[in-house]
Amino acid sequence: MRTKVLLPDSGPLFSFVSIPGGLDLLLAPGLPLVLTDYIEWEATRSGSATAREIKAWLNAHSDEVRVVETELGQARIAKEKAGTATKAERRNIGEVTVFEALASGDMGDGPFLFLFEEDKFVDPGFYGRHPVHSVTTFGFLVGLERSGIITNADEVFTAMRSNGREGVKAILIDRPHRSTRDGADTTWRP
Repeated sequence: MRTKVLLPDSGPLFSFVSIPGGLDLLLAPGLPLVLTDYIEWEATRSGSATAREIKAWLNAHSDEVRVVETELGQARIAKEKAGTATKAERRNIGEVTVFEALASGDMGDGPFLFLFEEDKFVDPGFYGRHPVHSVTTFGFLVGLERSGIITNADEVFTAMRSNGREGVKAILIDRPHRSTRDGADTTWRP
């Protein structure tokens, strides 16, 4: 089964857009990229130059990037557009929309590569029954380096942090999923 890169929040989009050609690195392993409607909204709602660049990239890569509509995402986007949503209600909406899409089958079959920047995604229990291979932004860059796609993950990561993403942690996690103790691990690198 083909692994899908899944973004549980917009953080990786902002990290990769911070460097020239960075968003294209998300597609470099040759895997489809999937995000929910709310994560797209989260990344593009401000209308800033960065948001417009992300939106243009998503539109230009519609064959490789799939945006999945969710009930919660649509409801939350409508509340935000109407100005009736509170900031506190925004907490973890991206992640919840991802699990809604997984539970409904709208993401398709796994395995899934969760590309994340927040510590909460480190615990495999966070994913429940879903076949999830979890990787941090830095872990993804190291995987690209080991696959010969980029020459130096440290330089790319340093460039991200120098371009407004200084809060992204330099944590190297590339944790495979295996359905049984003696089962095969998931992989994502070409």
